[in-house]
Amino acid sequence: MNLSLVSQKPSAATTQGVLAALRASSGYGELFSEVRVAQPGQWQPERGEAAILLLEGDDCAWPELSWSAGNTLGLPVLPLRVQRPHEPMPQQGPDVRDSRFYFVSNGIVLDEAELADPACSRVLQSKLESYFPLLSRLTLLRQRQSAGLLS
Repeated sequence: MNLSLVSQKPSAATTQGVLAALRASSGYGELFSEVRVAQPGQWQPERGEAAILLLEGDDCAWPELSWSAGNTLGLPVLPLRVQRPHEPMPQQGPDVRDSRFYFVSNGIVLDEAELADPACSRVLQSKLESYFPLLSRLTLLRQRQSAGLLS
């Protein structure tokens, strides 16, 4: 199974910090074969995939995505908001009513400065690790459901 980190700014320091935390998390290699970083407009998720949707403090809203879910269980996703100090929270993230997604949480909110702090980075790793098994199980369920629709 694969995990996508979907970010409007794939080369930004914030995205790279989250990517480093993901790769340092225990359980990452056991459940996911690779982590890919993608921009929302170019992202075409595969059936055996889960995703973390990253929204940064200066992103005004989550962009529309161009793919459809079909008749399968929504893609397992974990929203992650990174807020900069003294900036208001973004107005809108992904729409929780969107049937293309199966949200495993209301999301994780993180201050951007926490990514640079090793202790806070370990807390983020721990939070991410707690969602890995659920993301993995939902991805397997989604694969089975899709295979049942094809036969």
